[in-house]
Amino acid sequence: MPVAPGLLEMFSVGNGGSWYMDFDVVFGIDSASFSAGVDRLNQDQKTHAALFRGDYRDDHASGTWEVTGQSPEFEFQSPSVDKWQGSIGPDGKHPTGDPPTDNVLTLSIPSLELAVTIDGSALPTVSPAVEFYTRLALADGTASLTPLAVWADQSNLTPAEKSIIDRLILPQVFLQLGTVLSGHAIAPQTADVVGSQVTFTATEALITGTHLVVVATADTGTAQPVPEAWPAQPVFAVINRVFAQHIAQSAADAHKNTVVYDKTDSGGGVSFSAKAVVKSIDKVTIDKSDATSWSASLDVAFDASASMLGNKCALKKSSDSL
Repeated sequence: MPVAPGLLEMFSVGNGGSWYMDFDVVFGIDSASFSAGVDRLNQDQKTHAALFRGDYRDDHASGTWEVTGQSPEFEFQSPSVDKWQGSIGPDGKHPTGDPPTDNVLTLSIPSLELAVTIDGSALPTVSPAVEFYTRLALADGTASLTPLAVWADQSNLTPAEKSIIDRLILPQVFLQLGTVLSGHAIAPQTADVVGSQVTFTATEALITGTHLVVVATADTGTAQPVPEAWPAQPVFAVINRVFAQHIAQSAADAHKNTVVYDKTDSGGGVSFSAKAVVKSIDKVTIDKSDATSWSASLDVAFDASASMLGNKCALKKSSDSL
């Protein structure tokens, strides 16, 4: 599983985790880091053309839309009631009632340039601010973004422009951006972790107010309660100690019976041979105060012998626990 660049910390957690969920790995990213990825896509000519520009046409009208100026930014917040009820949903209609509040992200587009032609007559180009609302959701172990609605600031538009935006432009923007956002999902994945095949499944996906967080468990039976608080770093990965220790021991077990030294020298009628084999690496532990400091019990079998004029004499044969 690809891990976002950032802080890797290991927490010693107890049963008092306030989130009431278990984890092996947690990934977190704040809105600024999330927006930085959107900015890179917008600055690239190919992805800008594919994601942030489009056209539309019907029997009487045609035109284009394009994100211009400042790149869109993600905000981890819900829309106001007025914006929500003034937006356009997937059915092309205005939503009713209060906006959703759980796990909602807003993609804020400062300027969406709209060029419209009606029955052959071009309307003045307008560039309203636009907001795209989406929700972080979890289903069948897969975390994904679900498009909700799109809103445009129509305060400076004429009735004709408002009609075109609601009827033609916003549904097209919703379809294109919605397809892009909903295509970014974190599904169960099997990864090689220090030589061990481990399957990760997302169990929780949430917005904490500052971070988008995805909680995952592995198929190792090592899940532990989440820590009382997430790290404050913009991008982070948290691994629980029991899972880390399990992986370390699995890696150690893979080296059982590994020959680490095997050499024979001879000359002048005298020969010498020595061989060292790792029998086991047990009791792998992680230091409670320093997650980068690990220790283990190493059992090595060492065998050495020498012969002179063909007469073999065993010098040493033992199993030493270091």
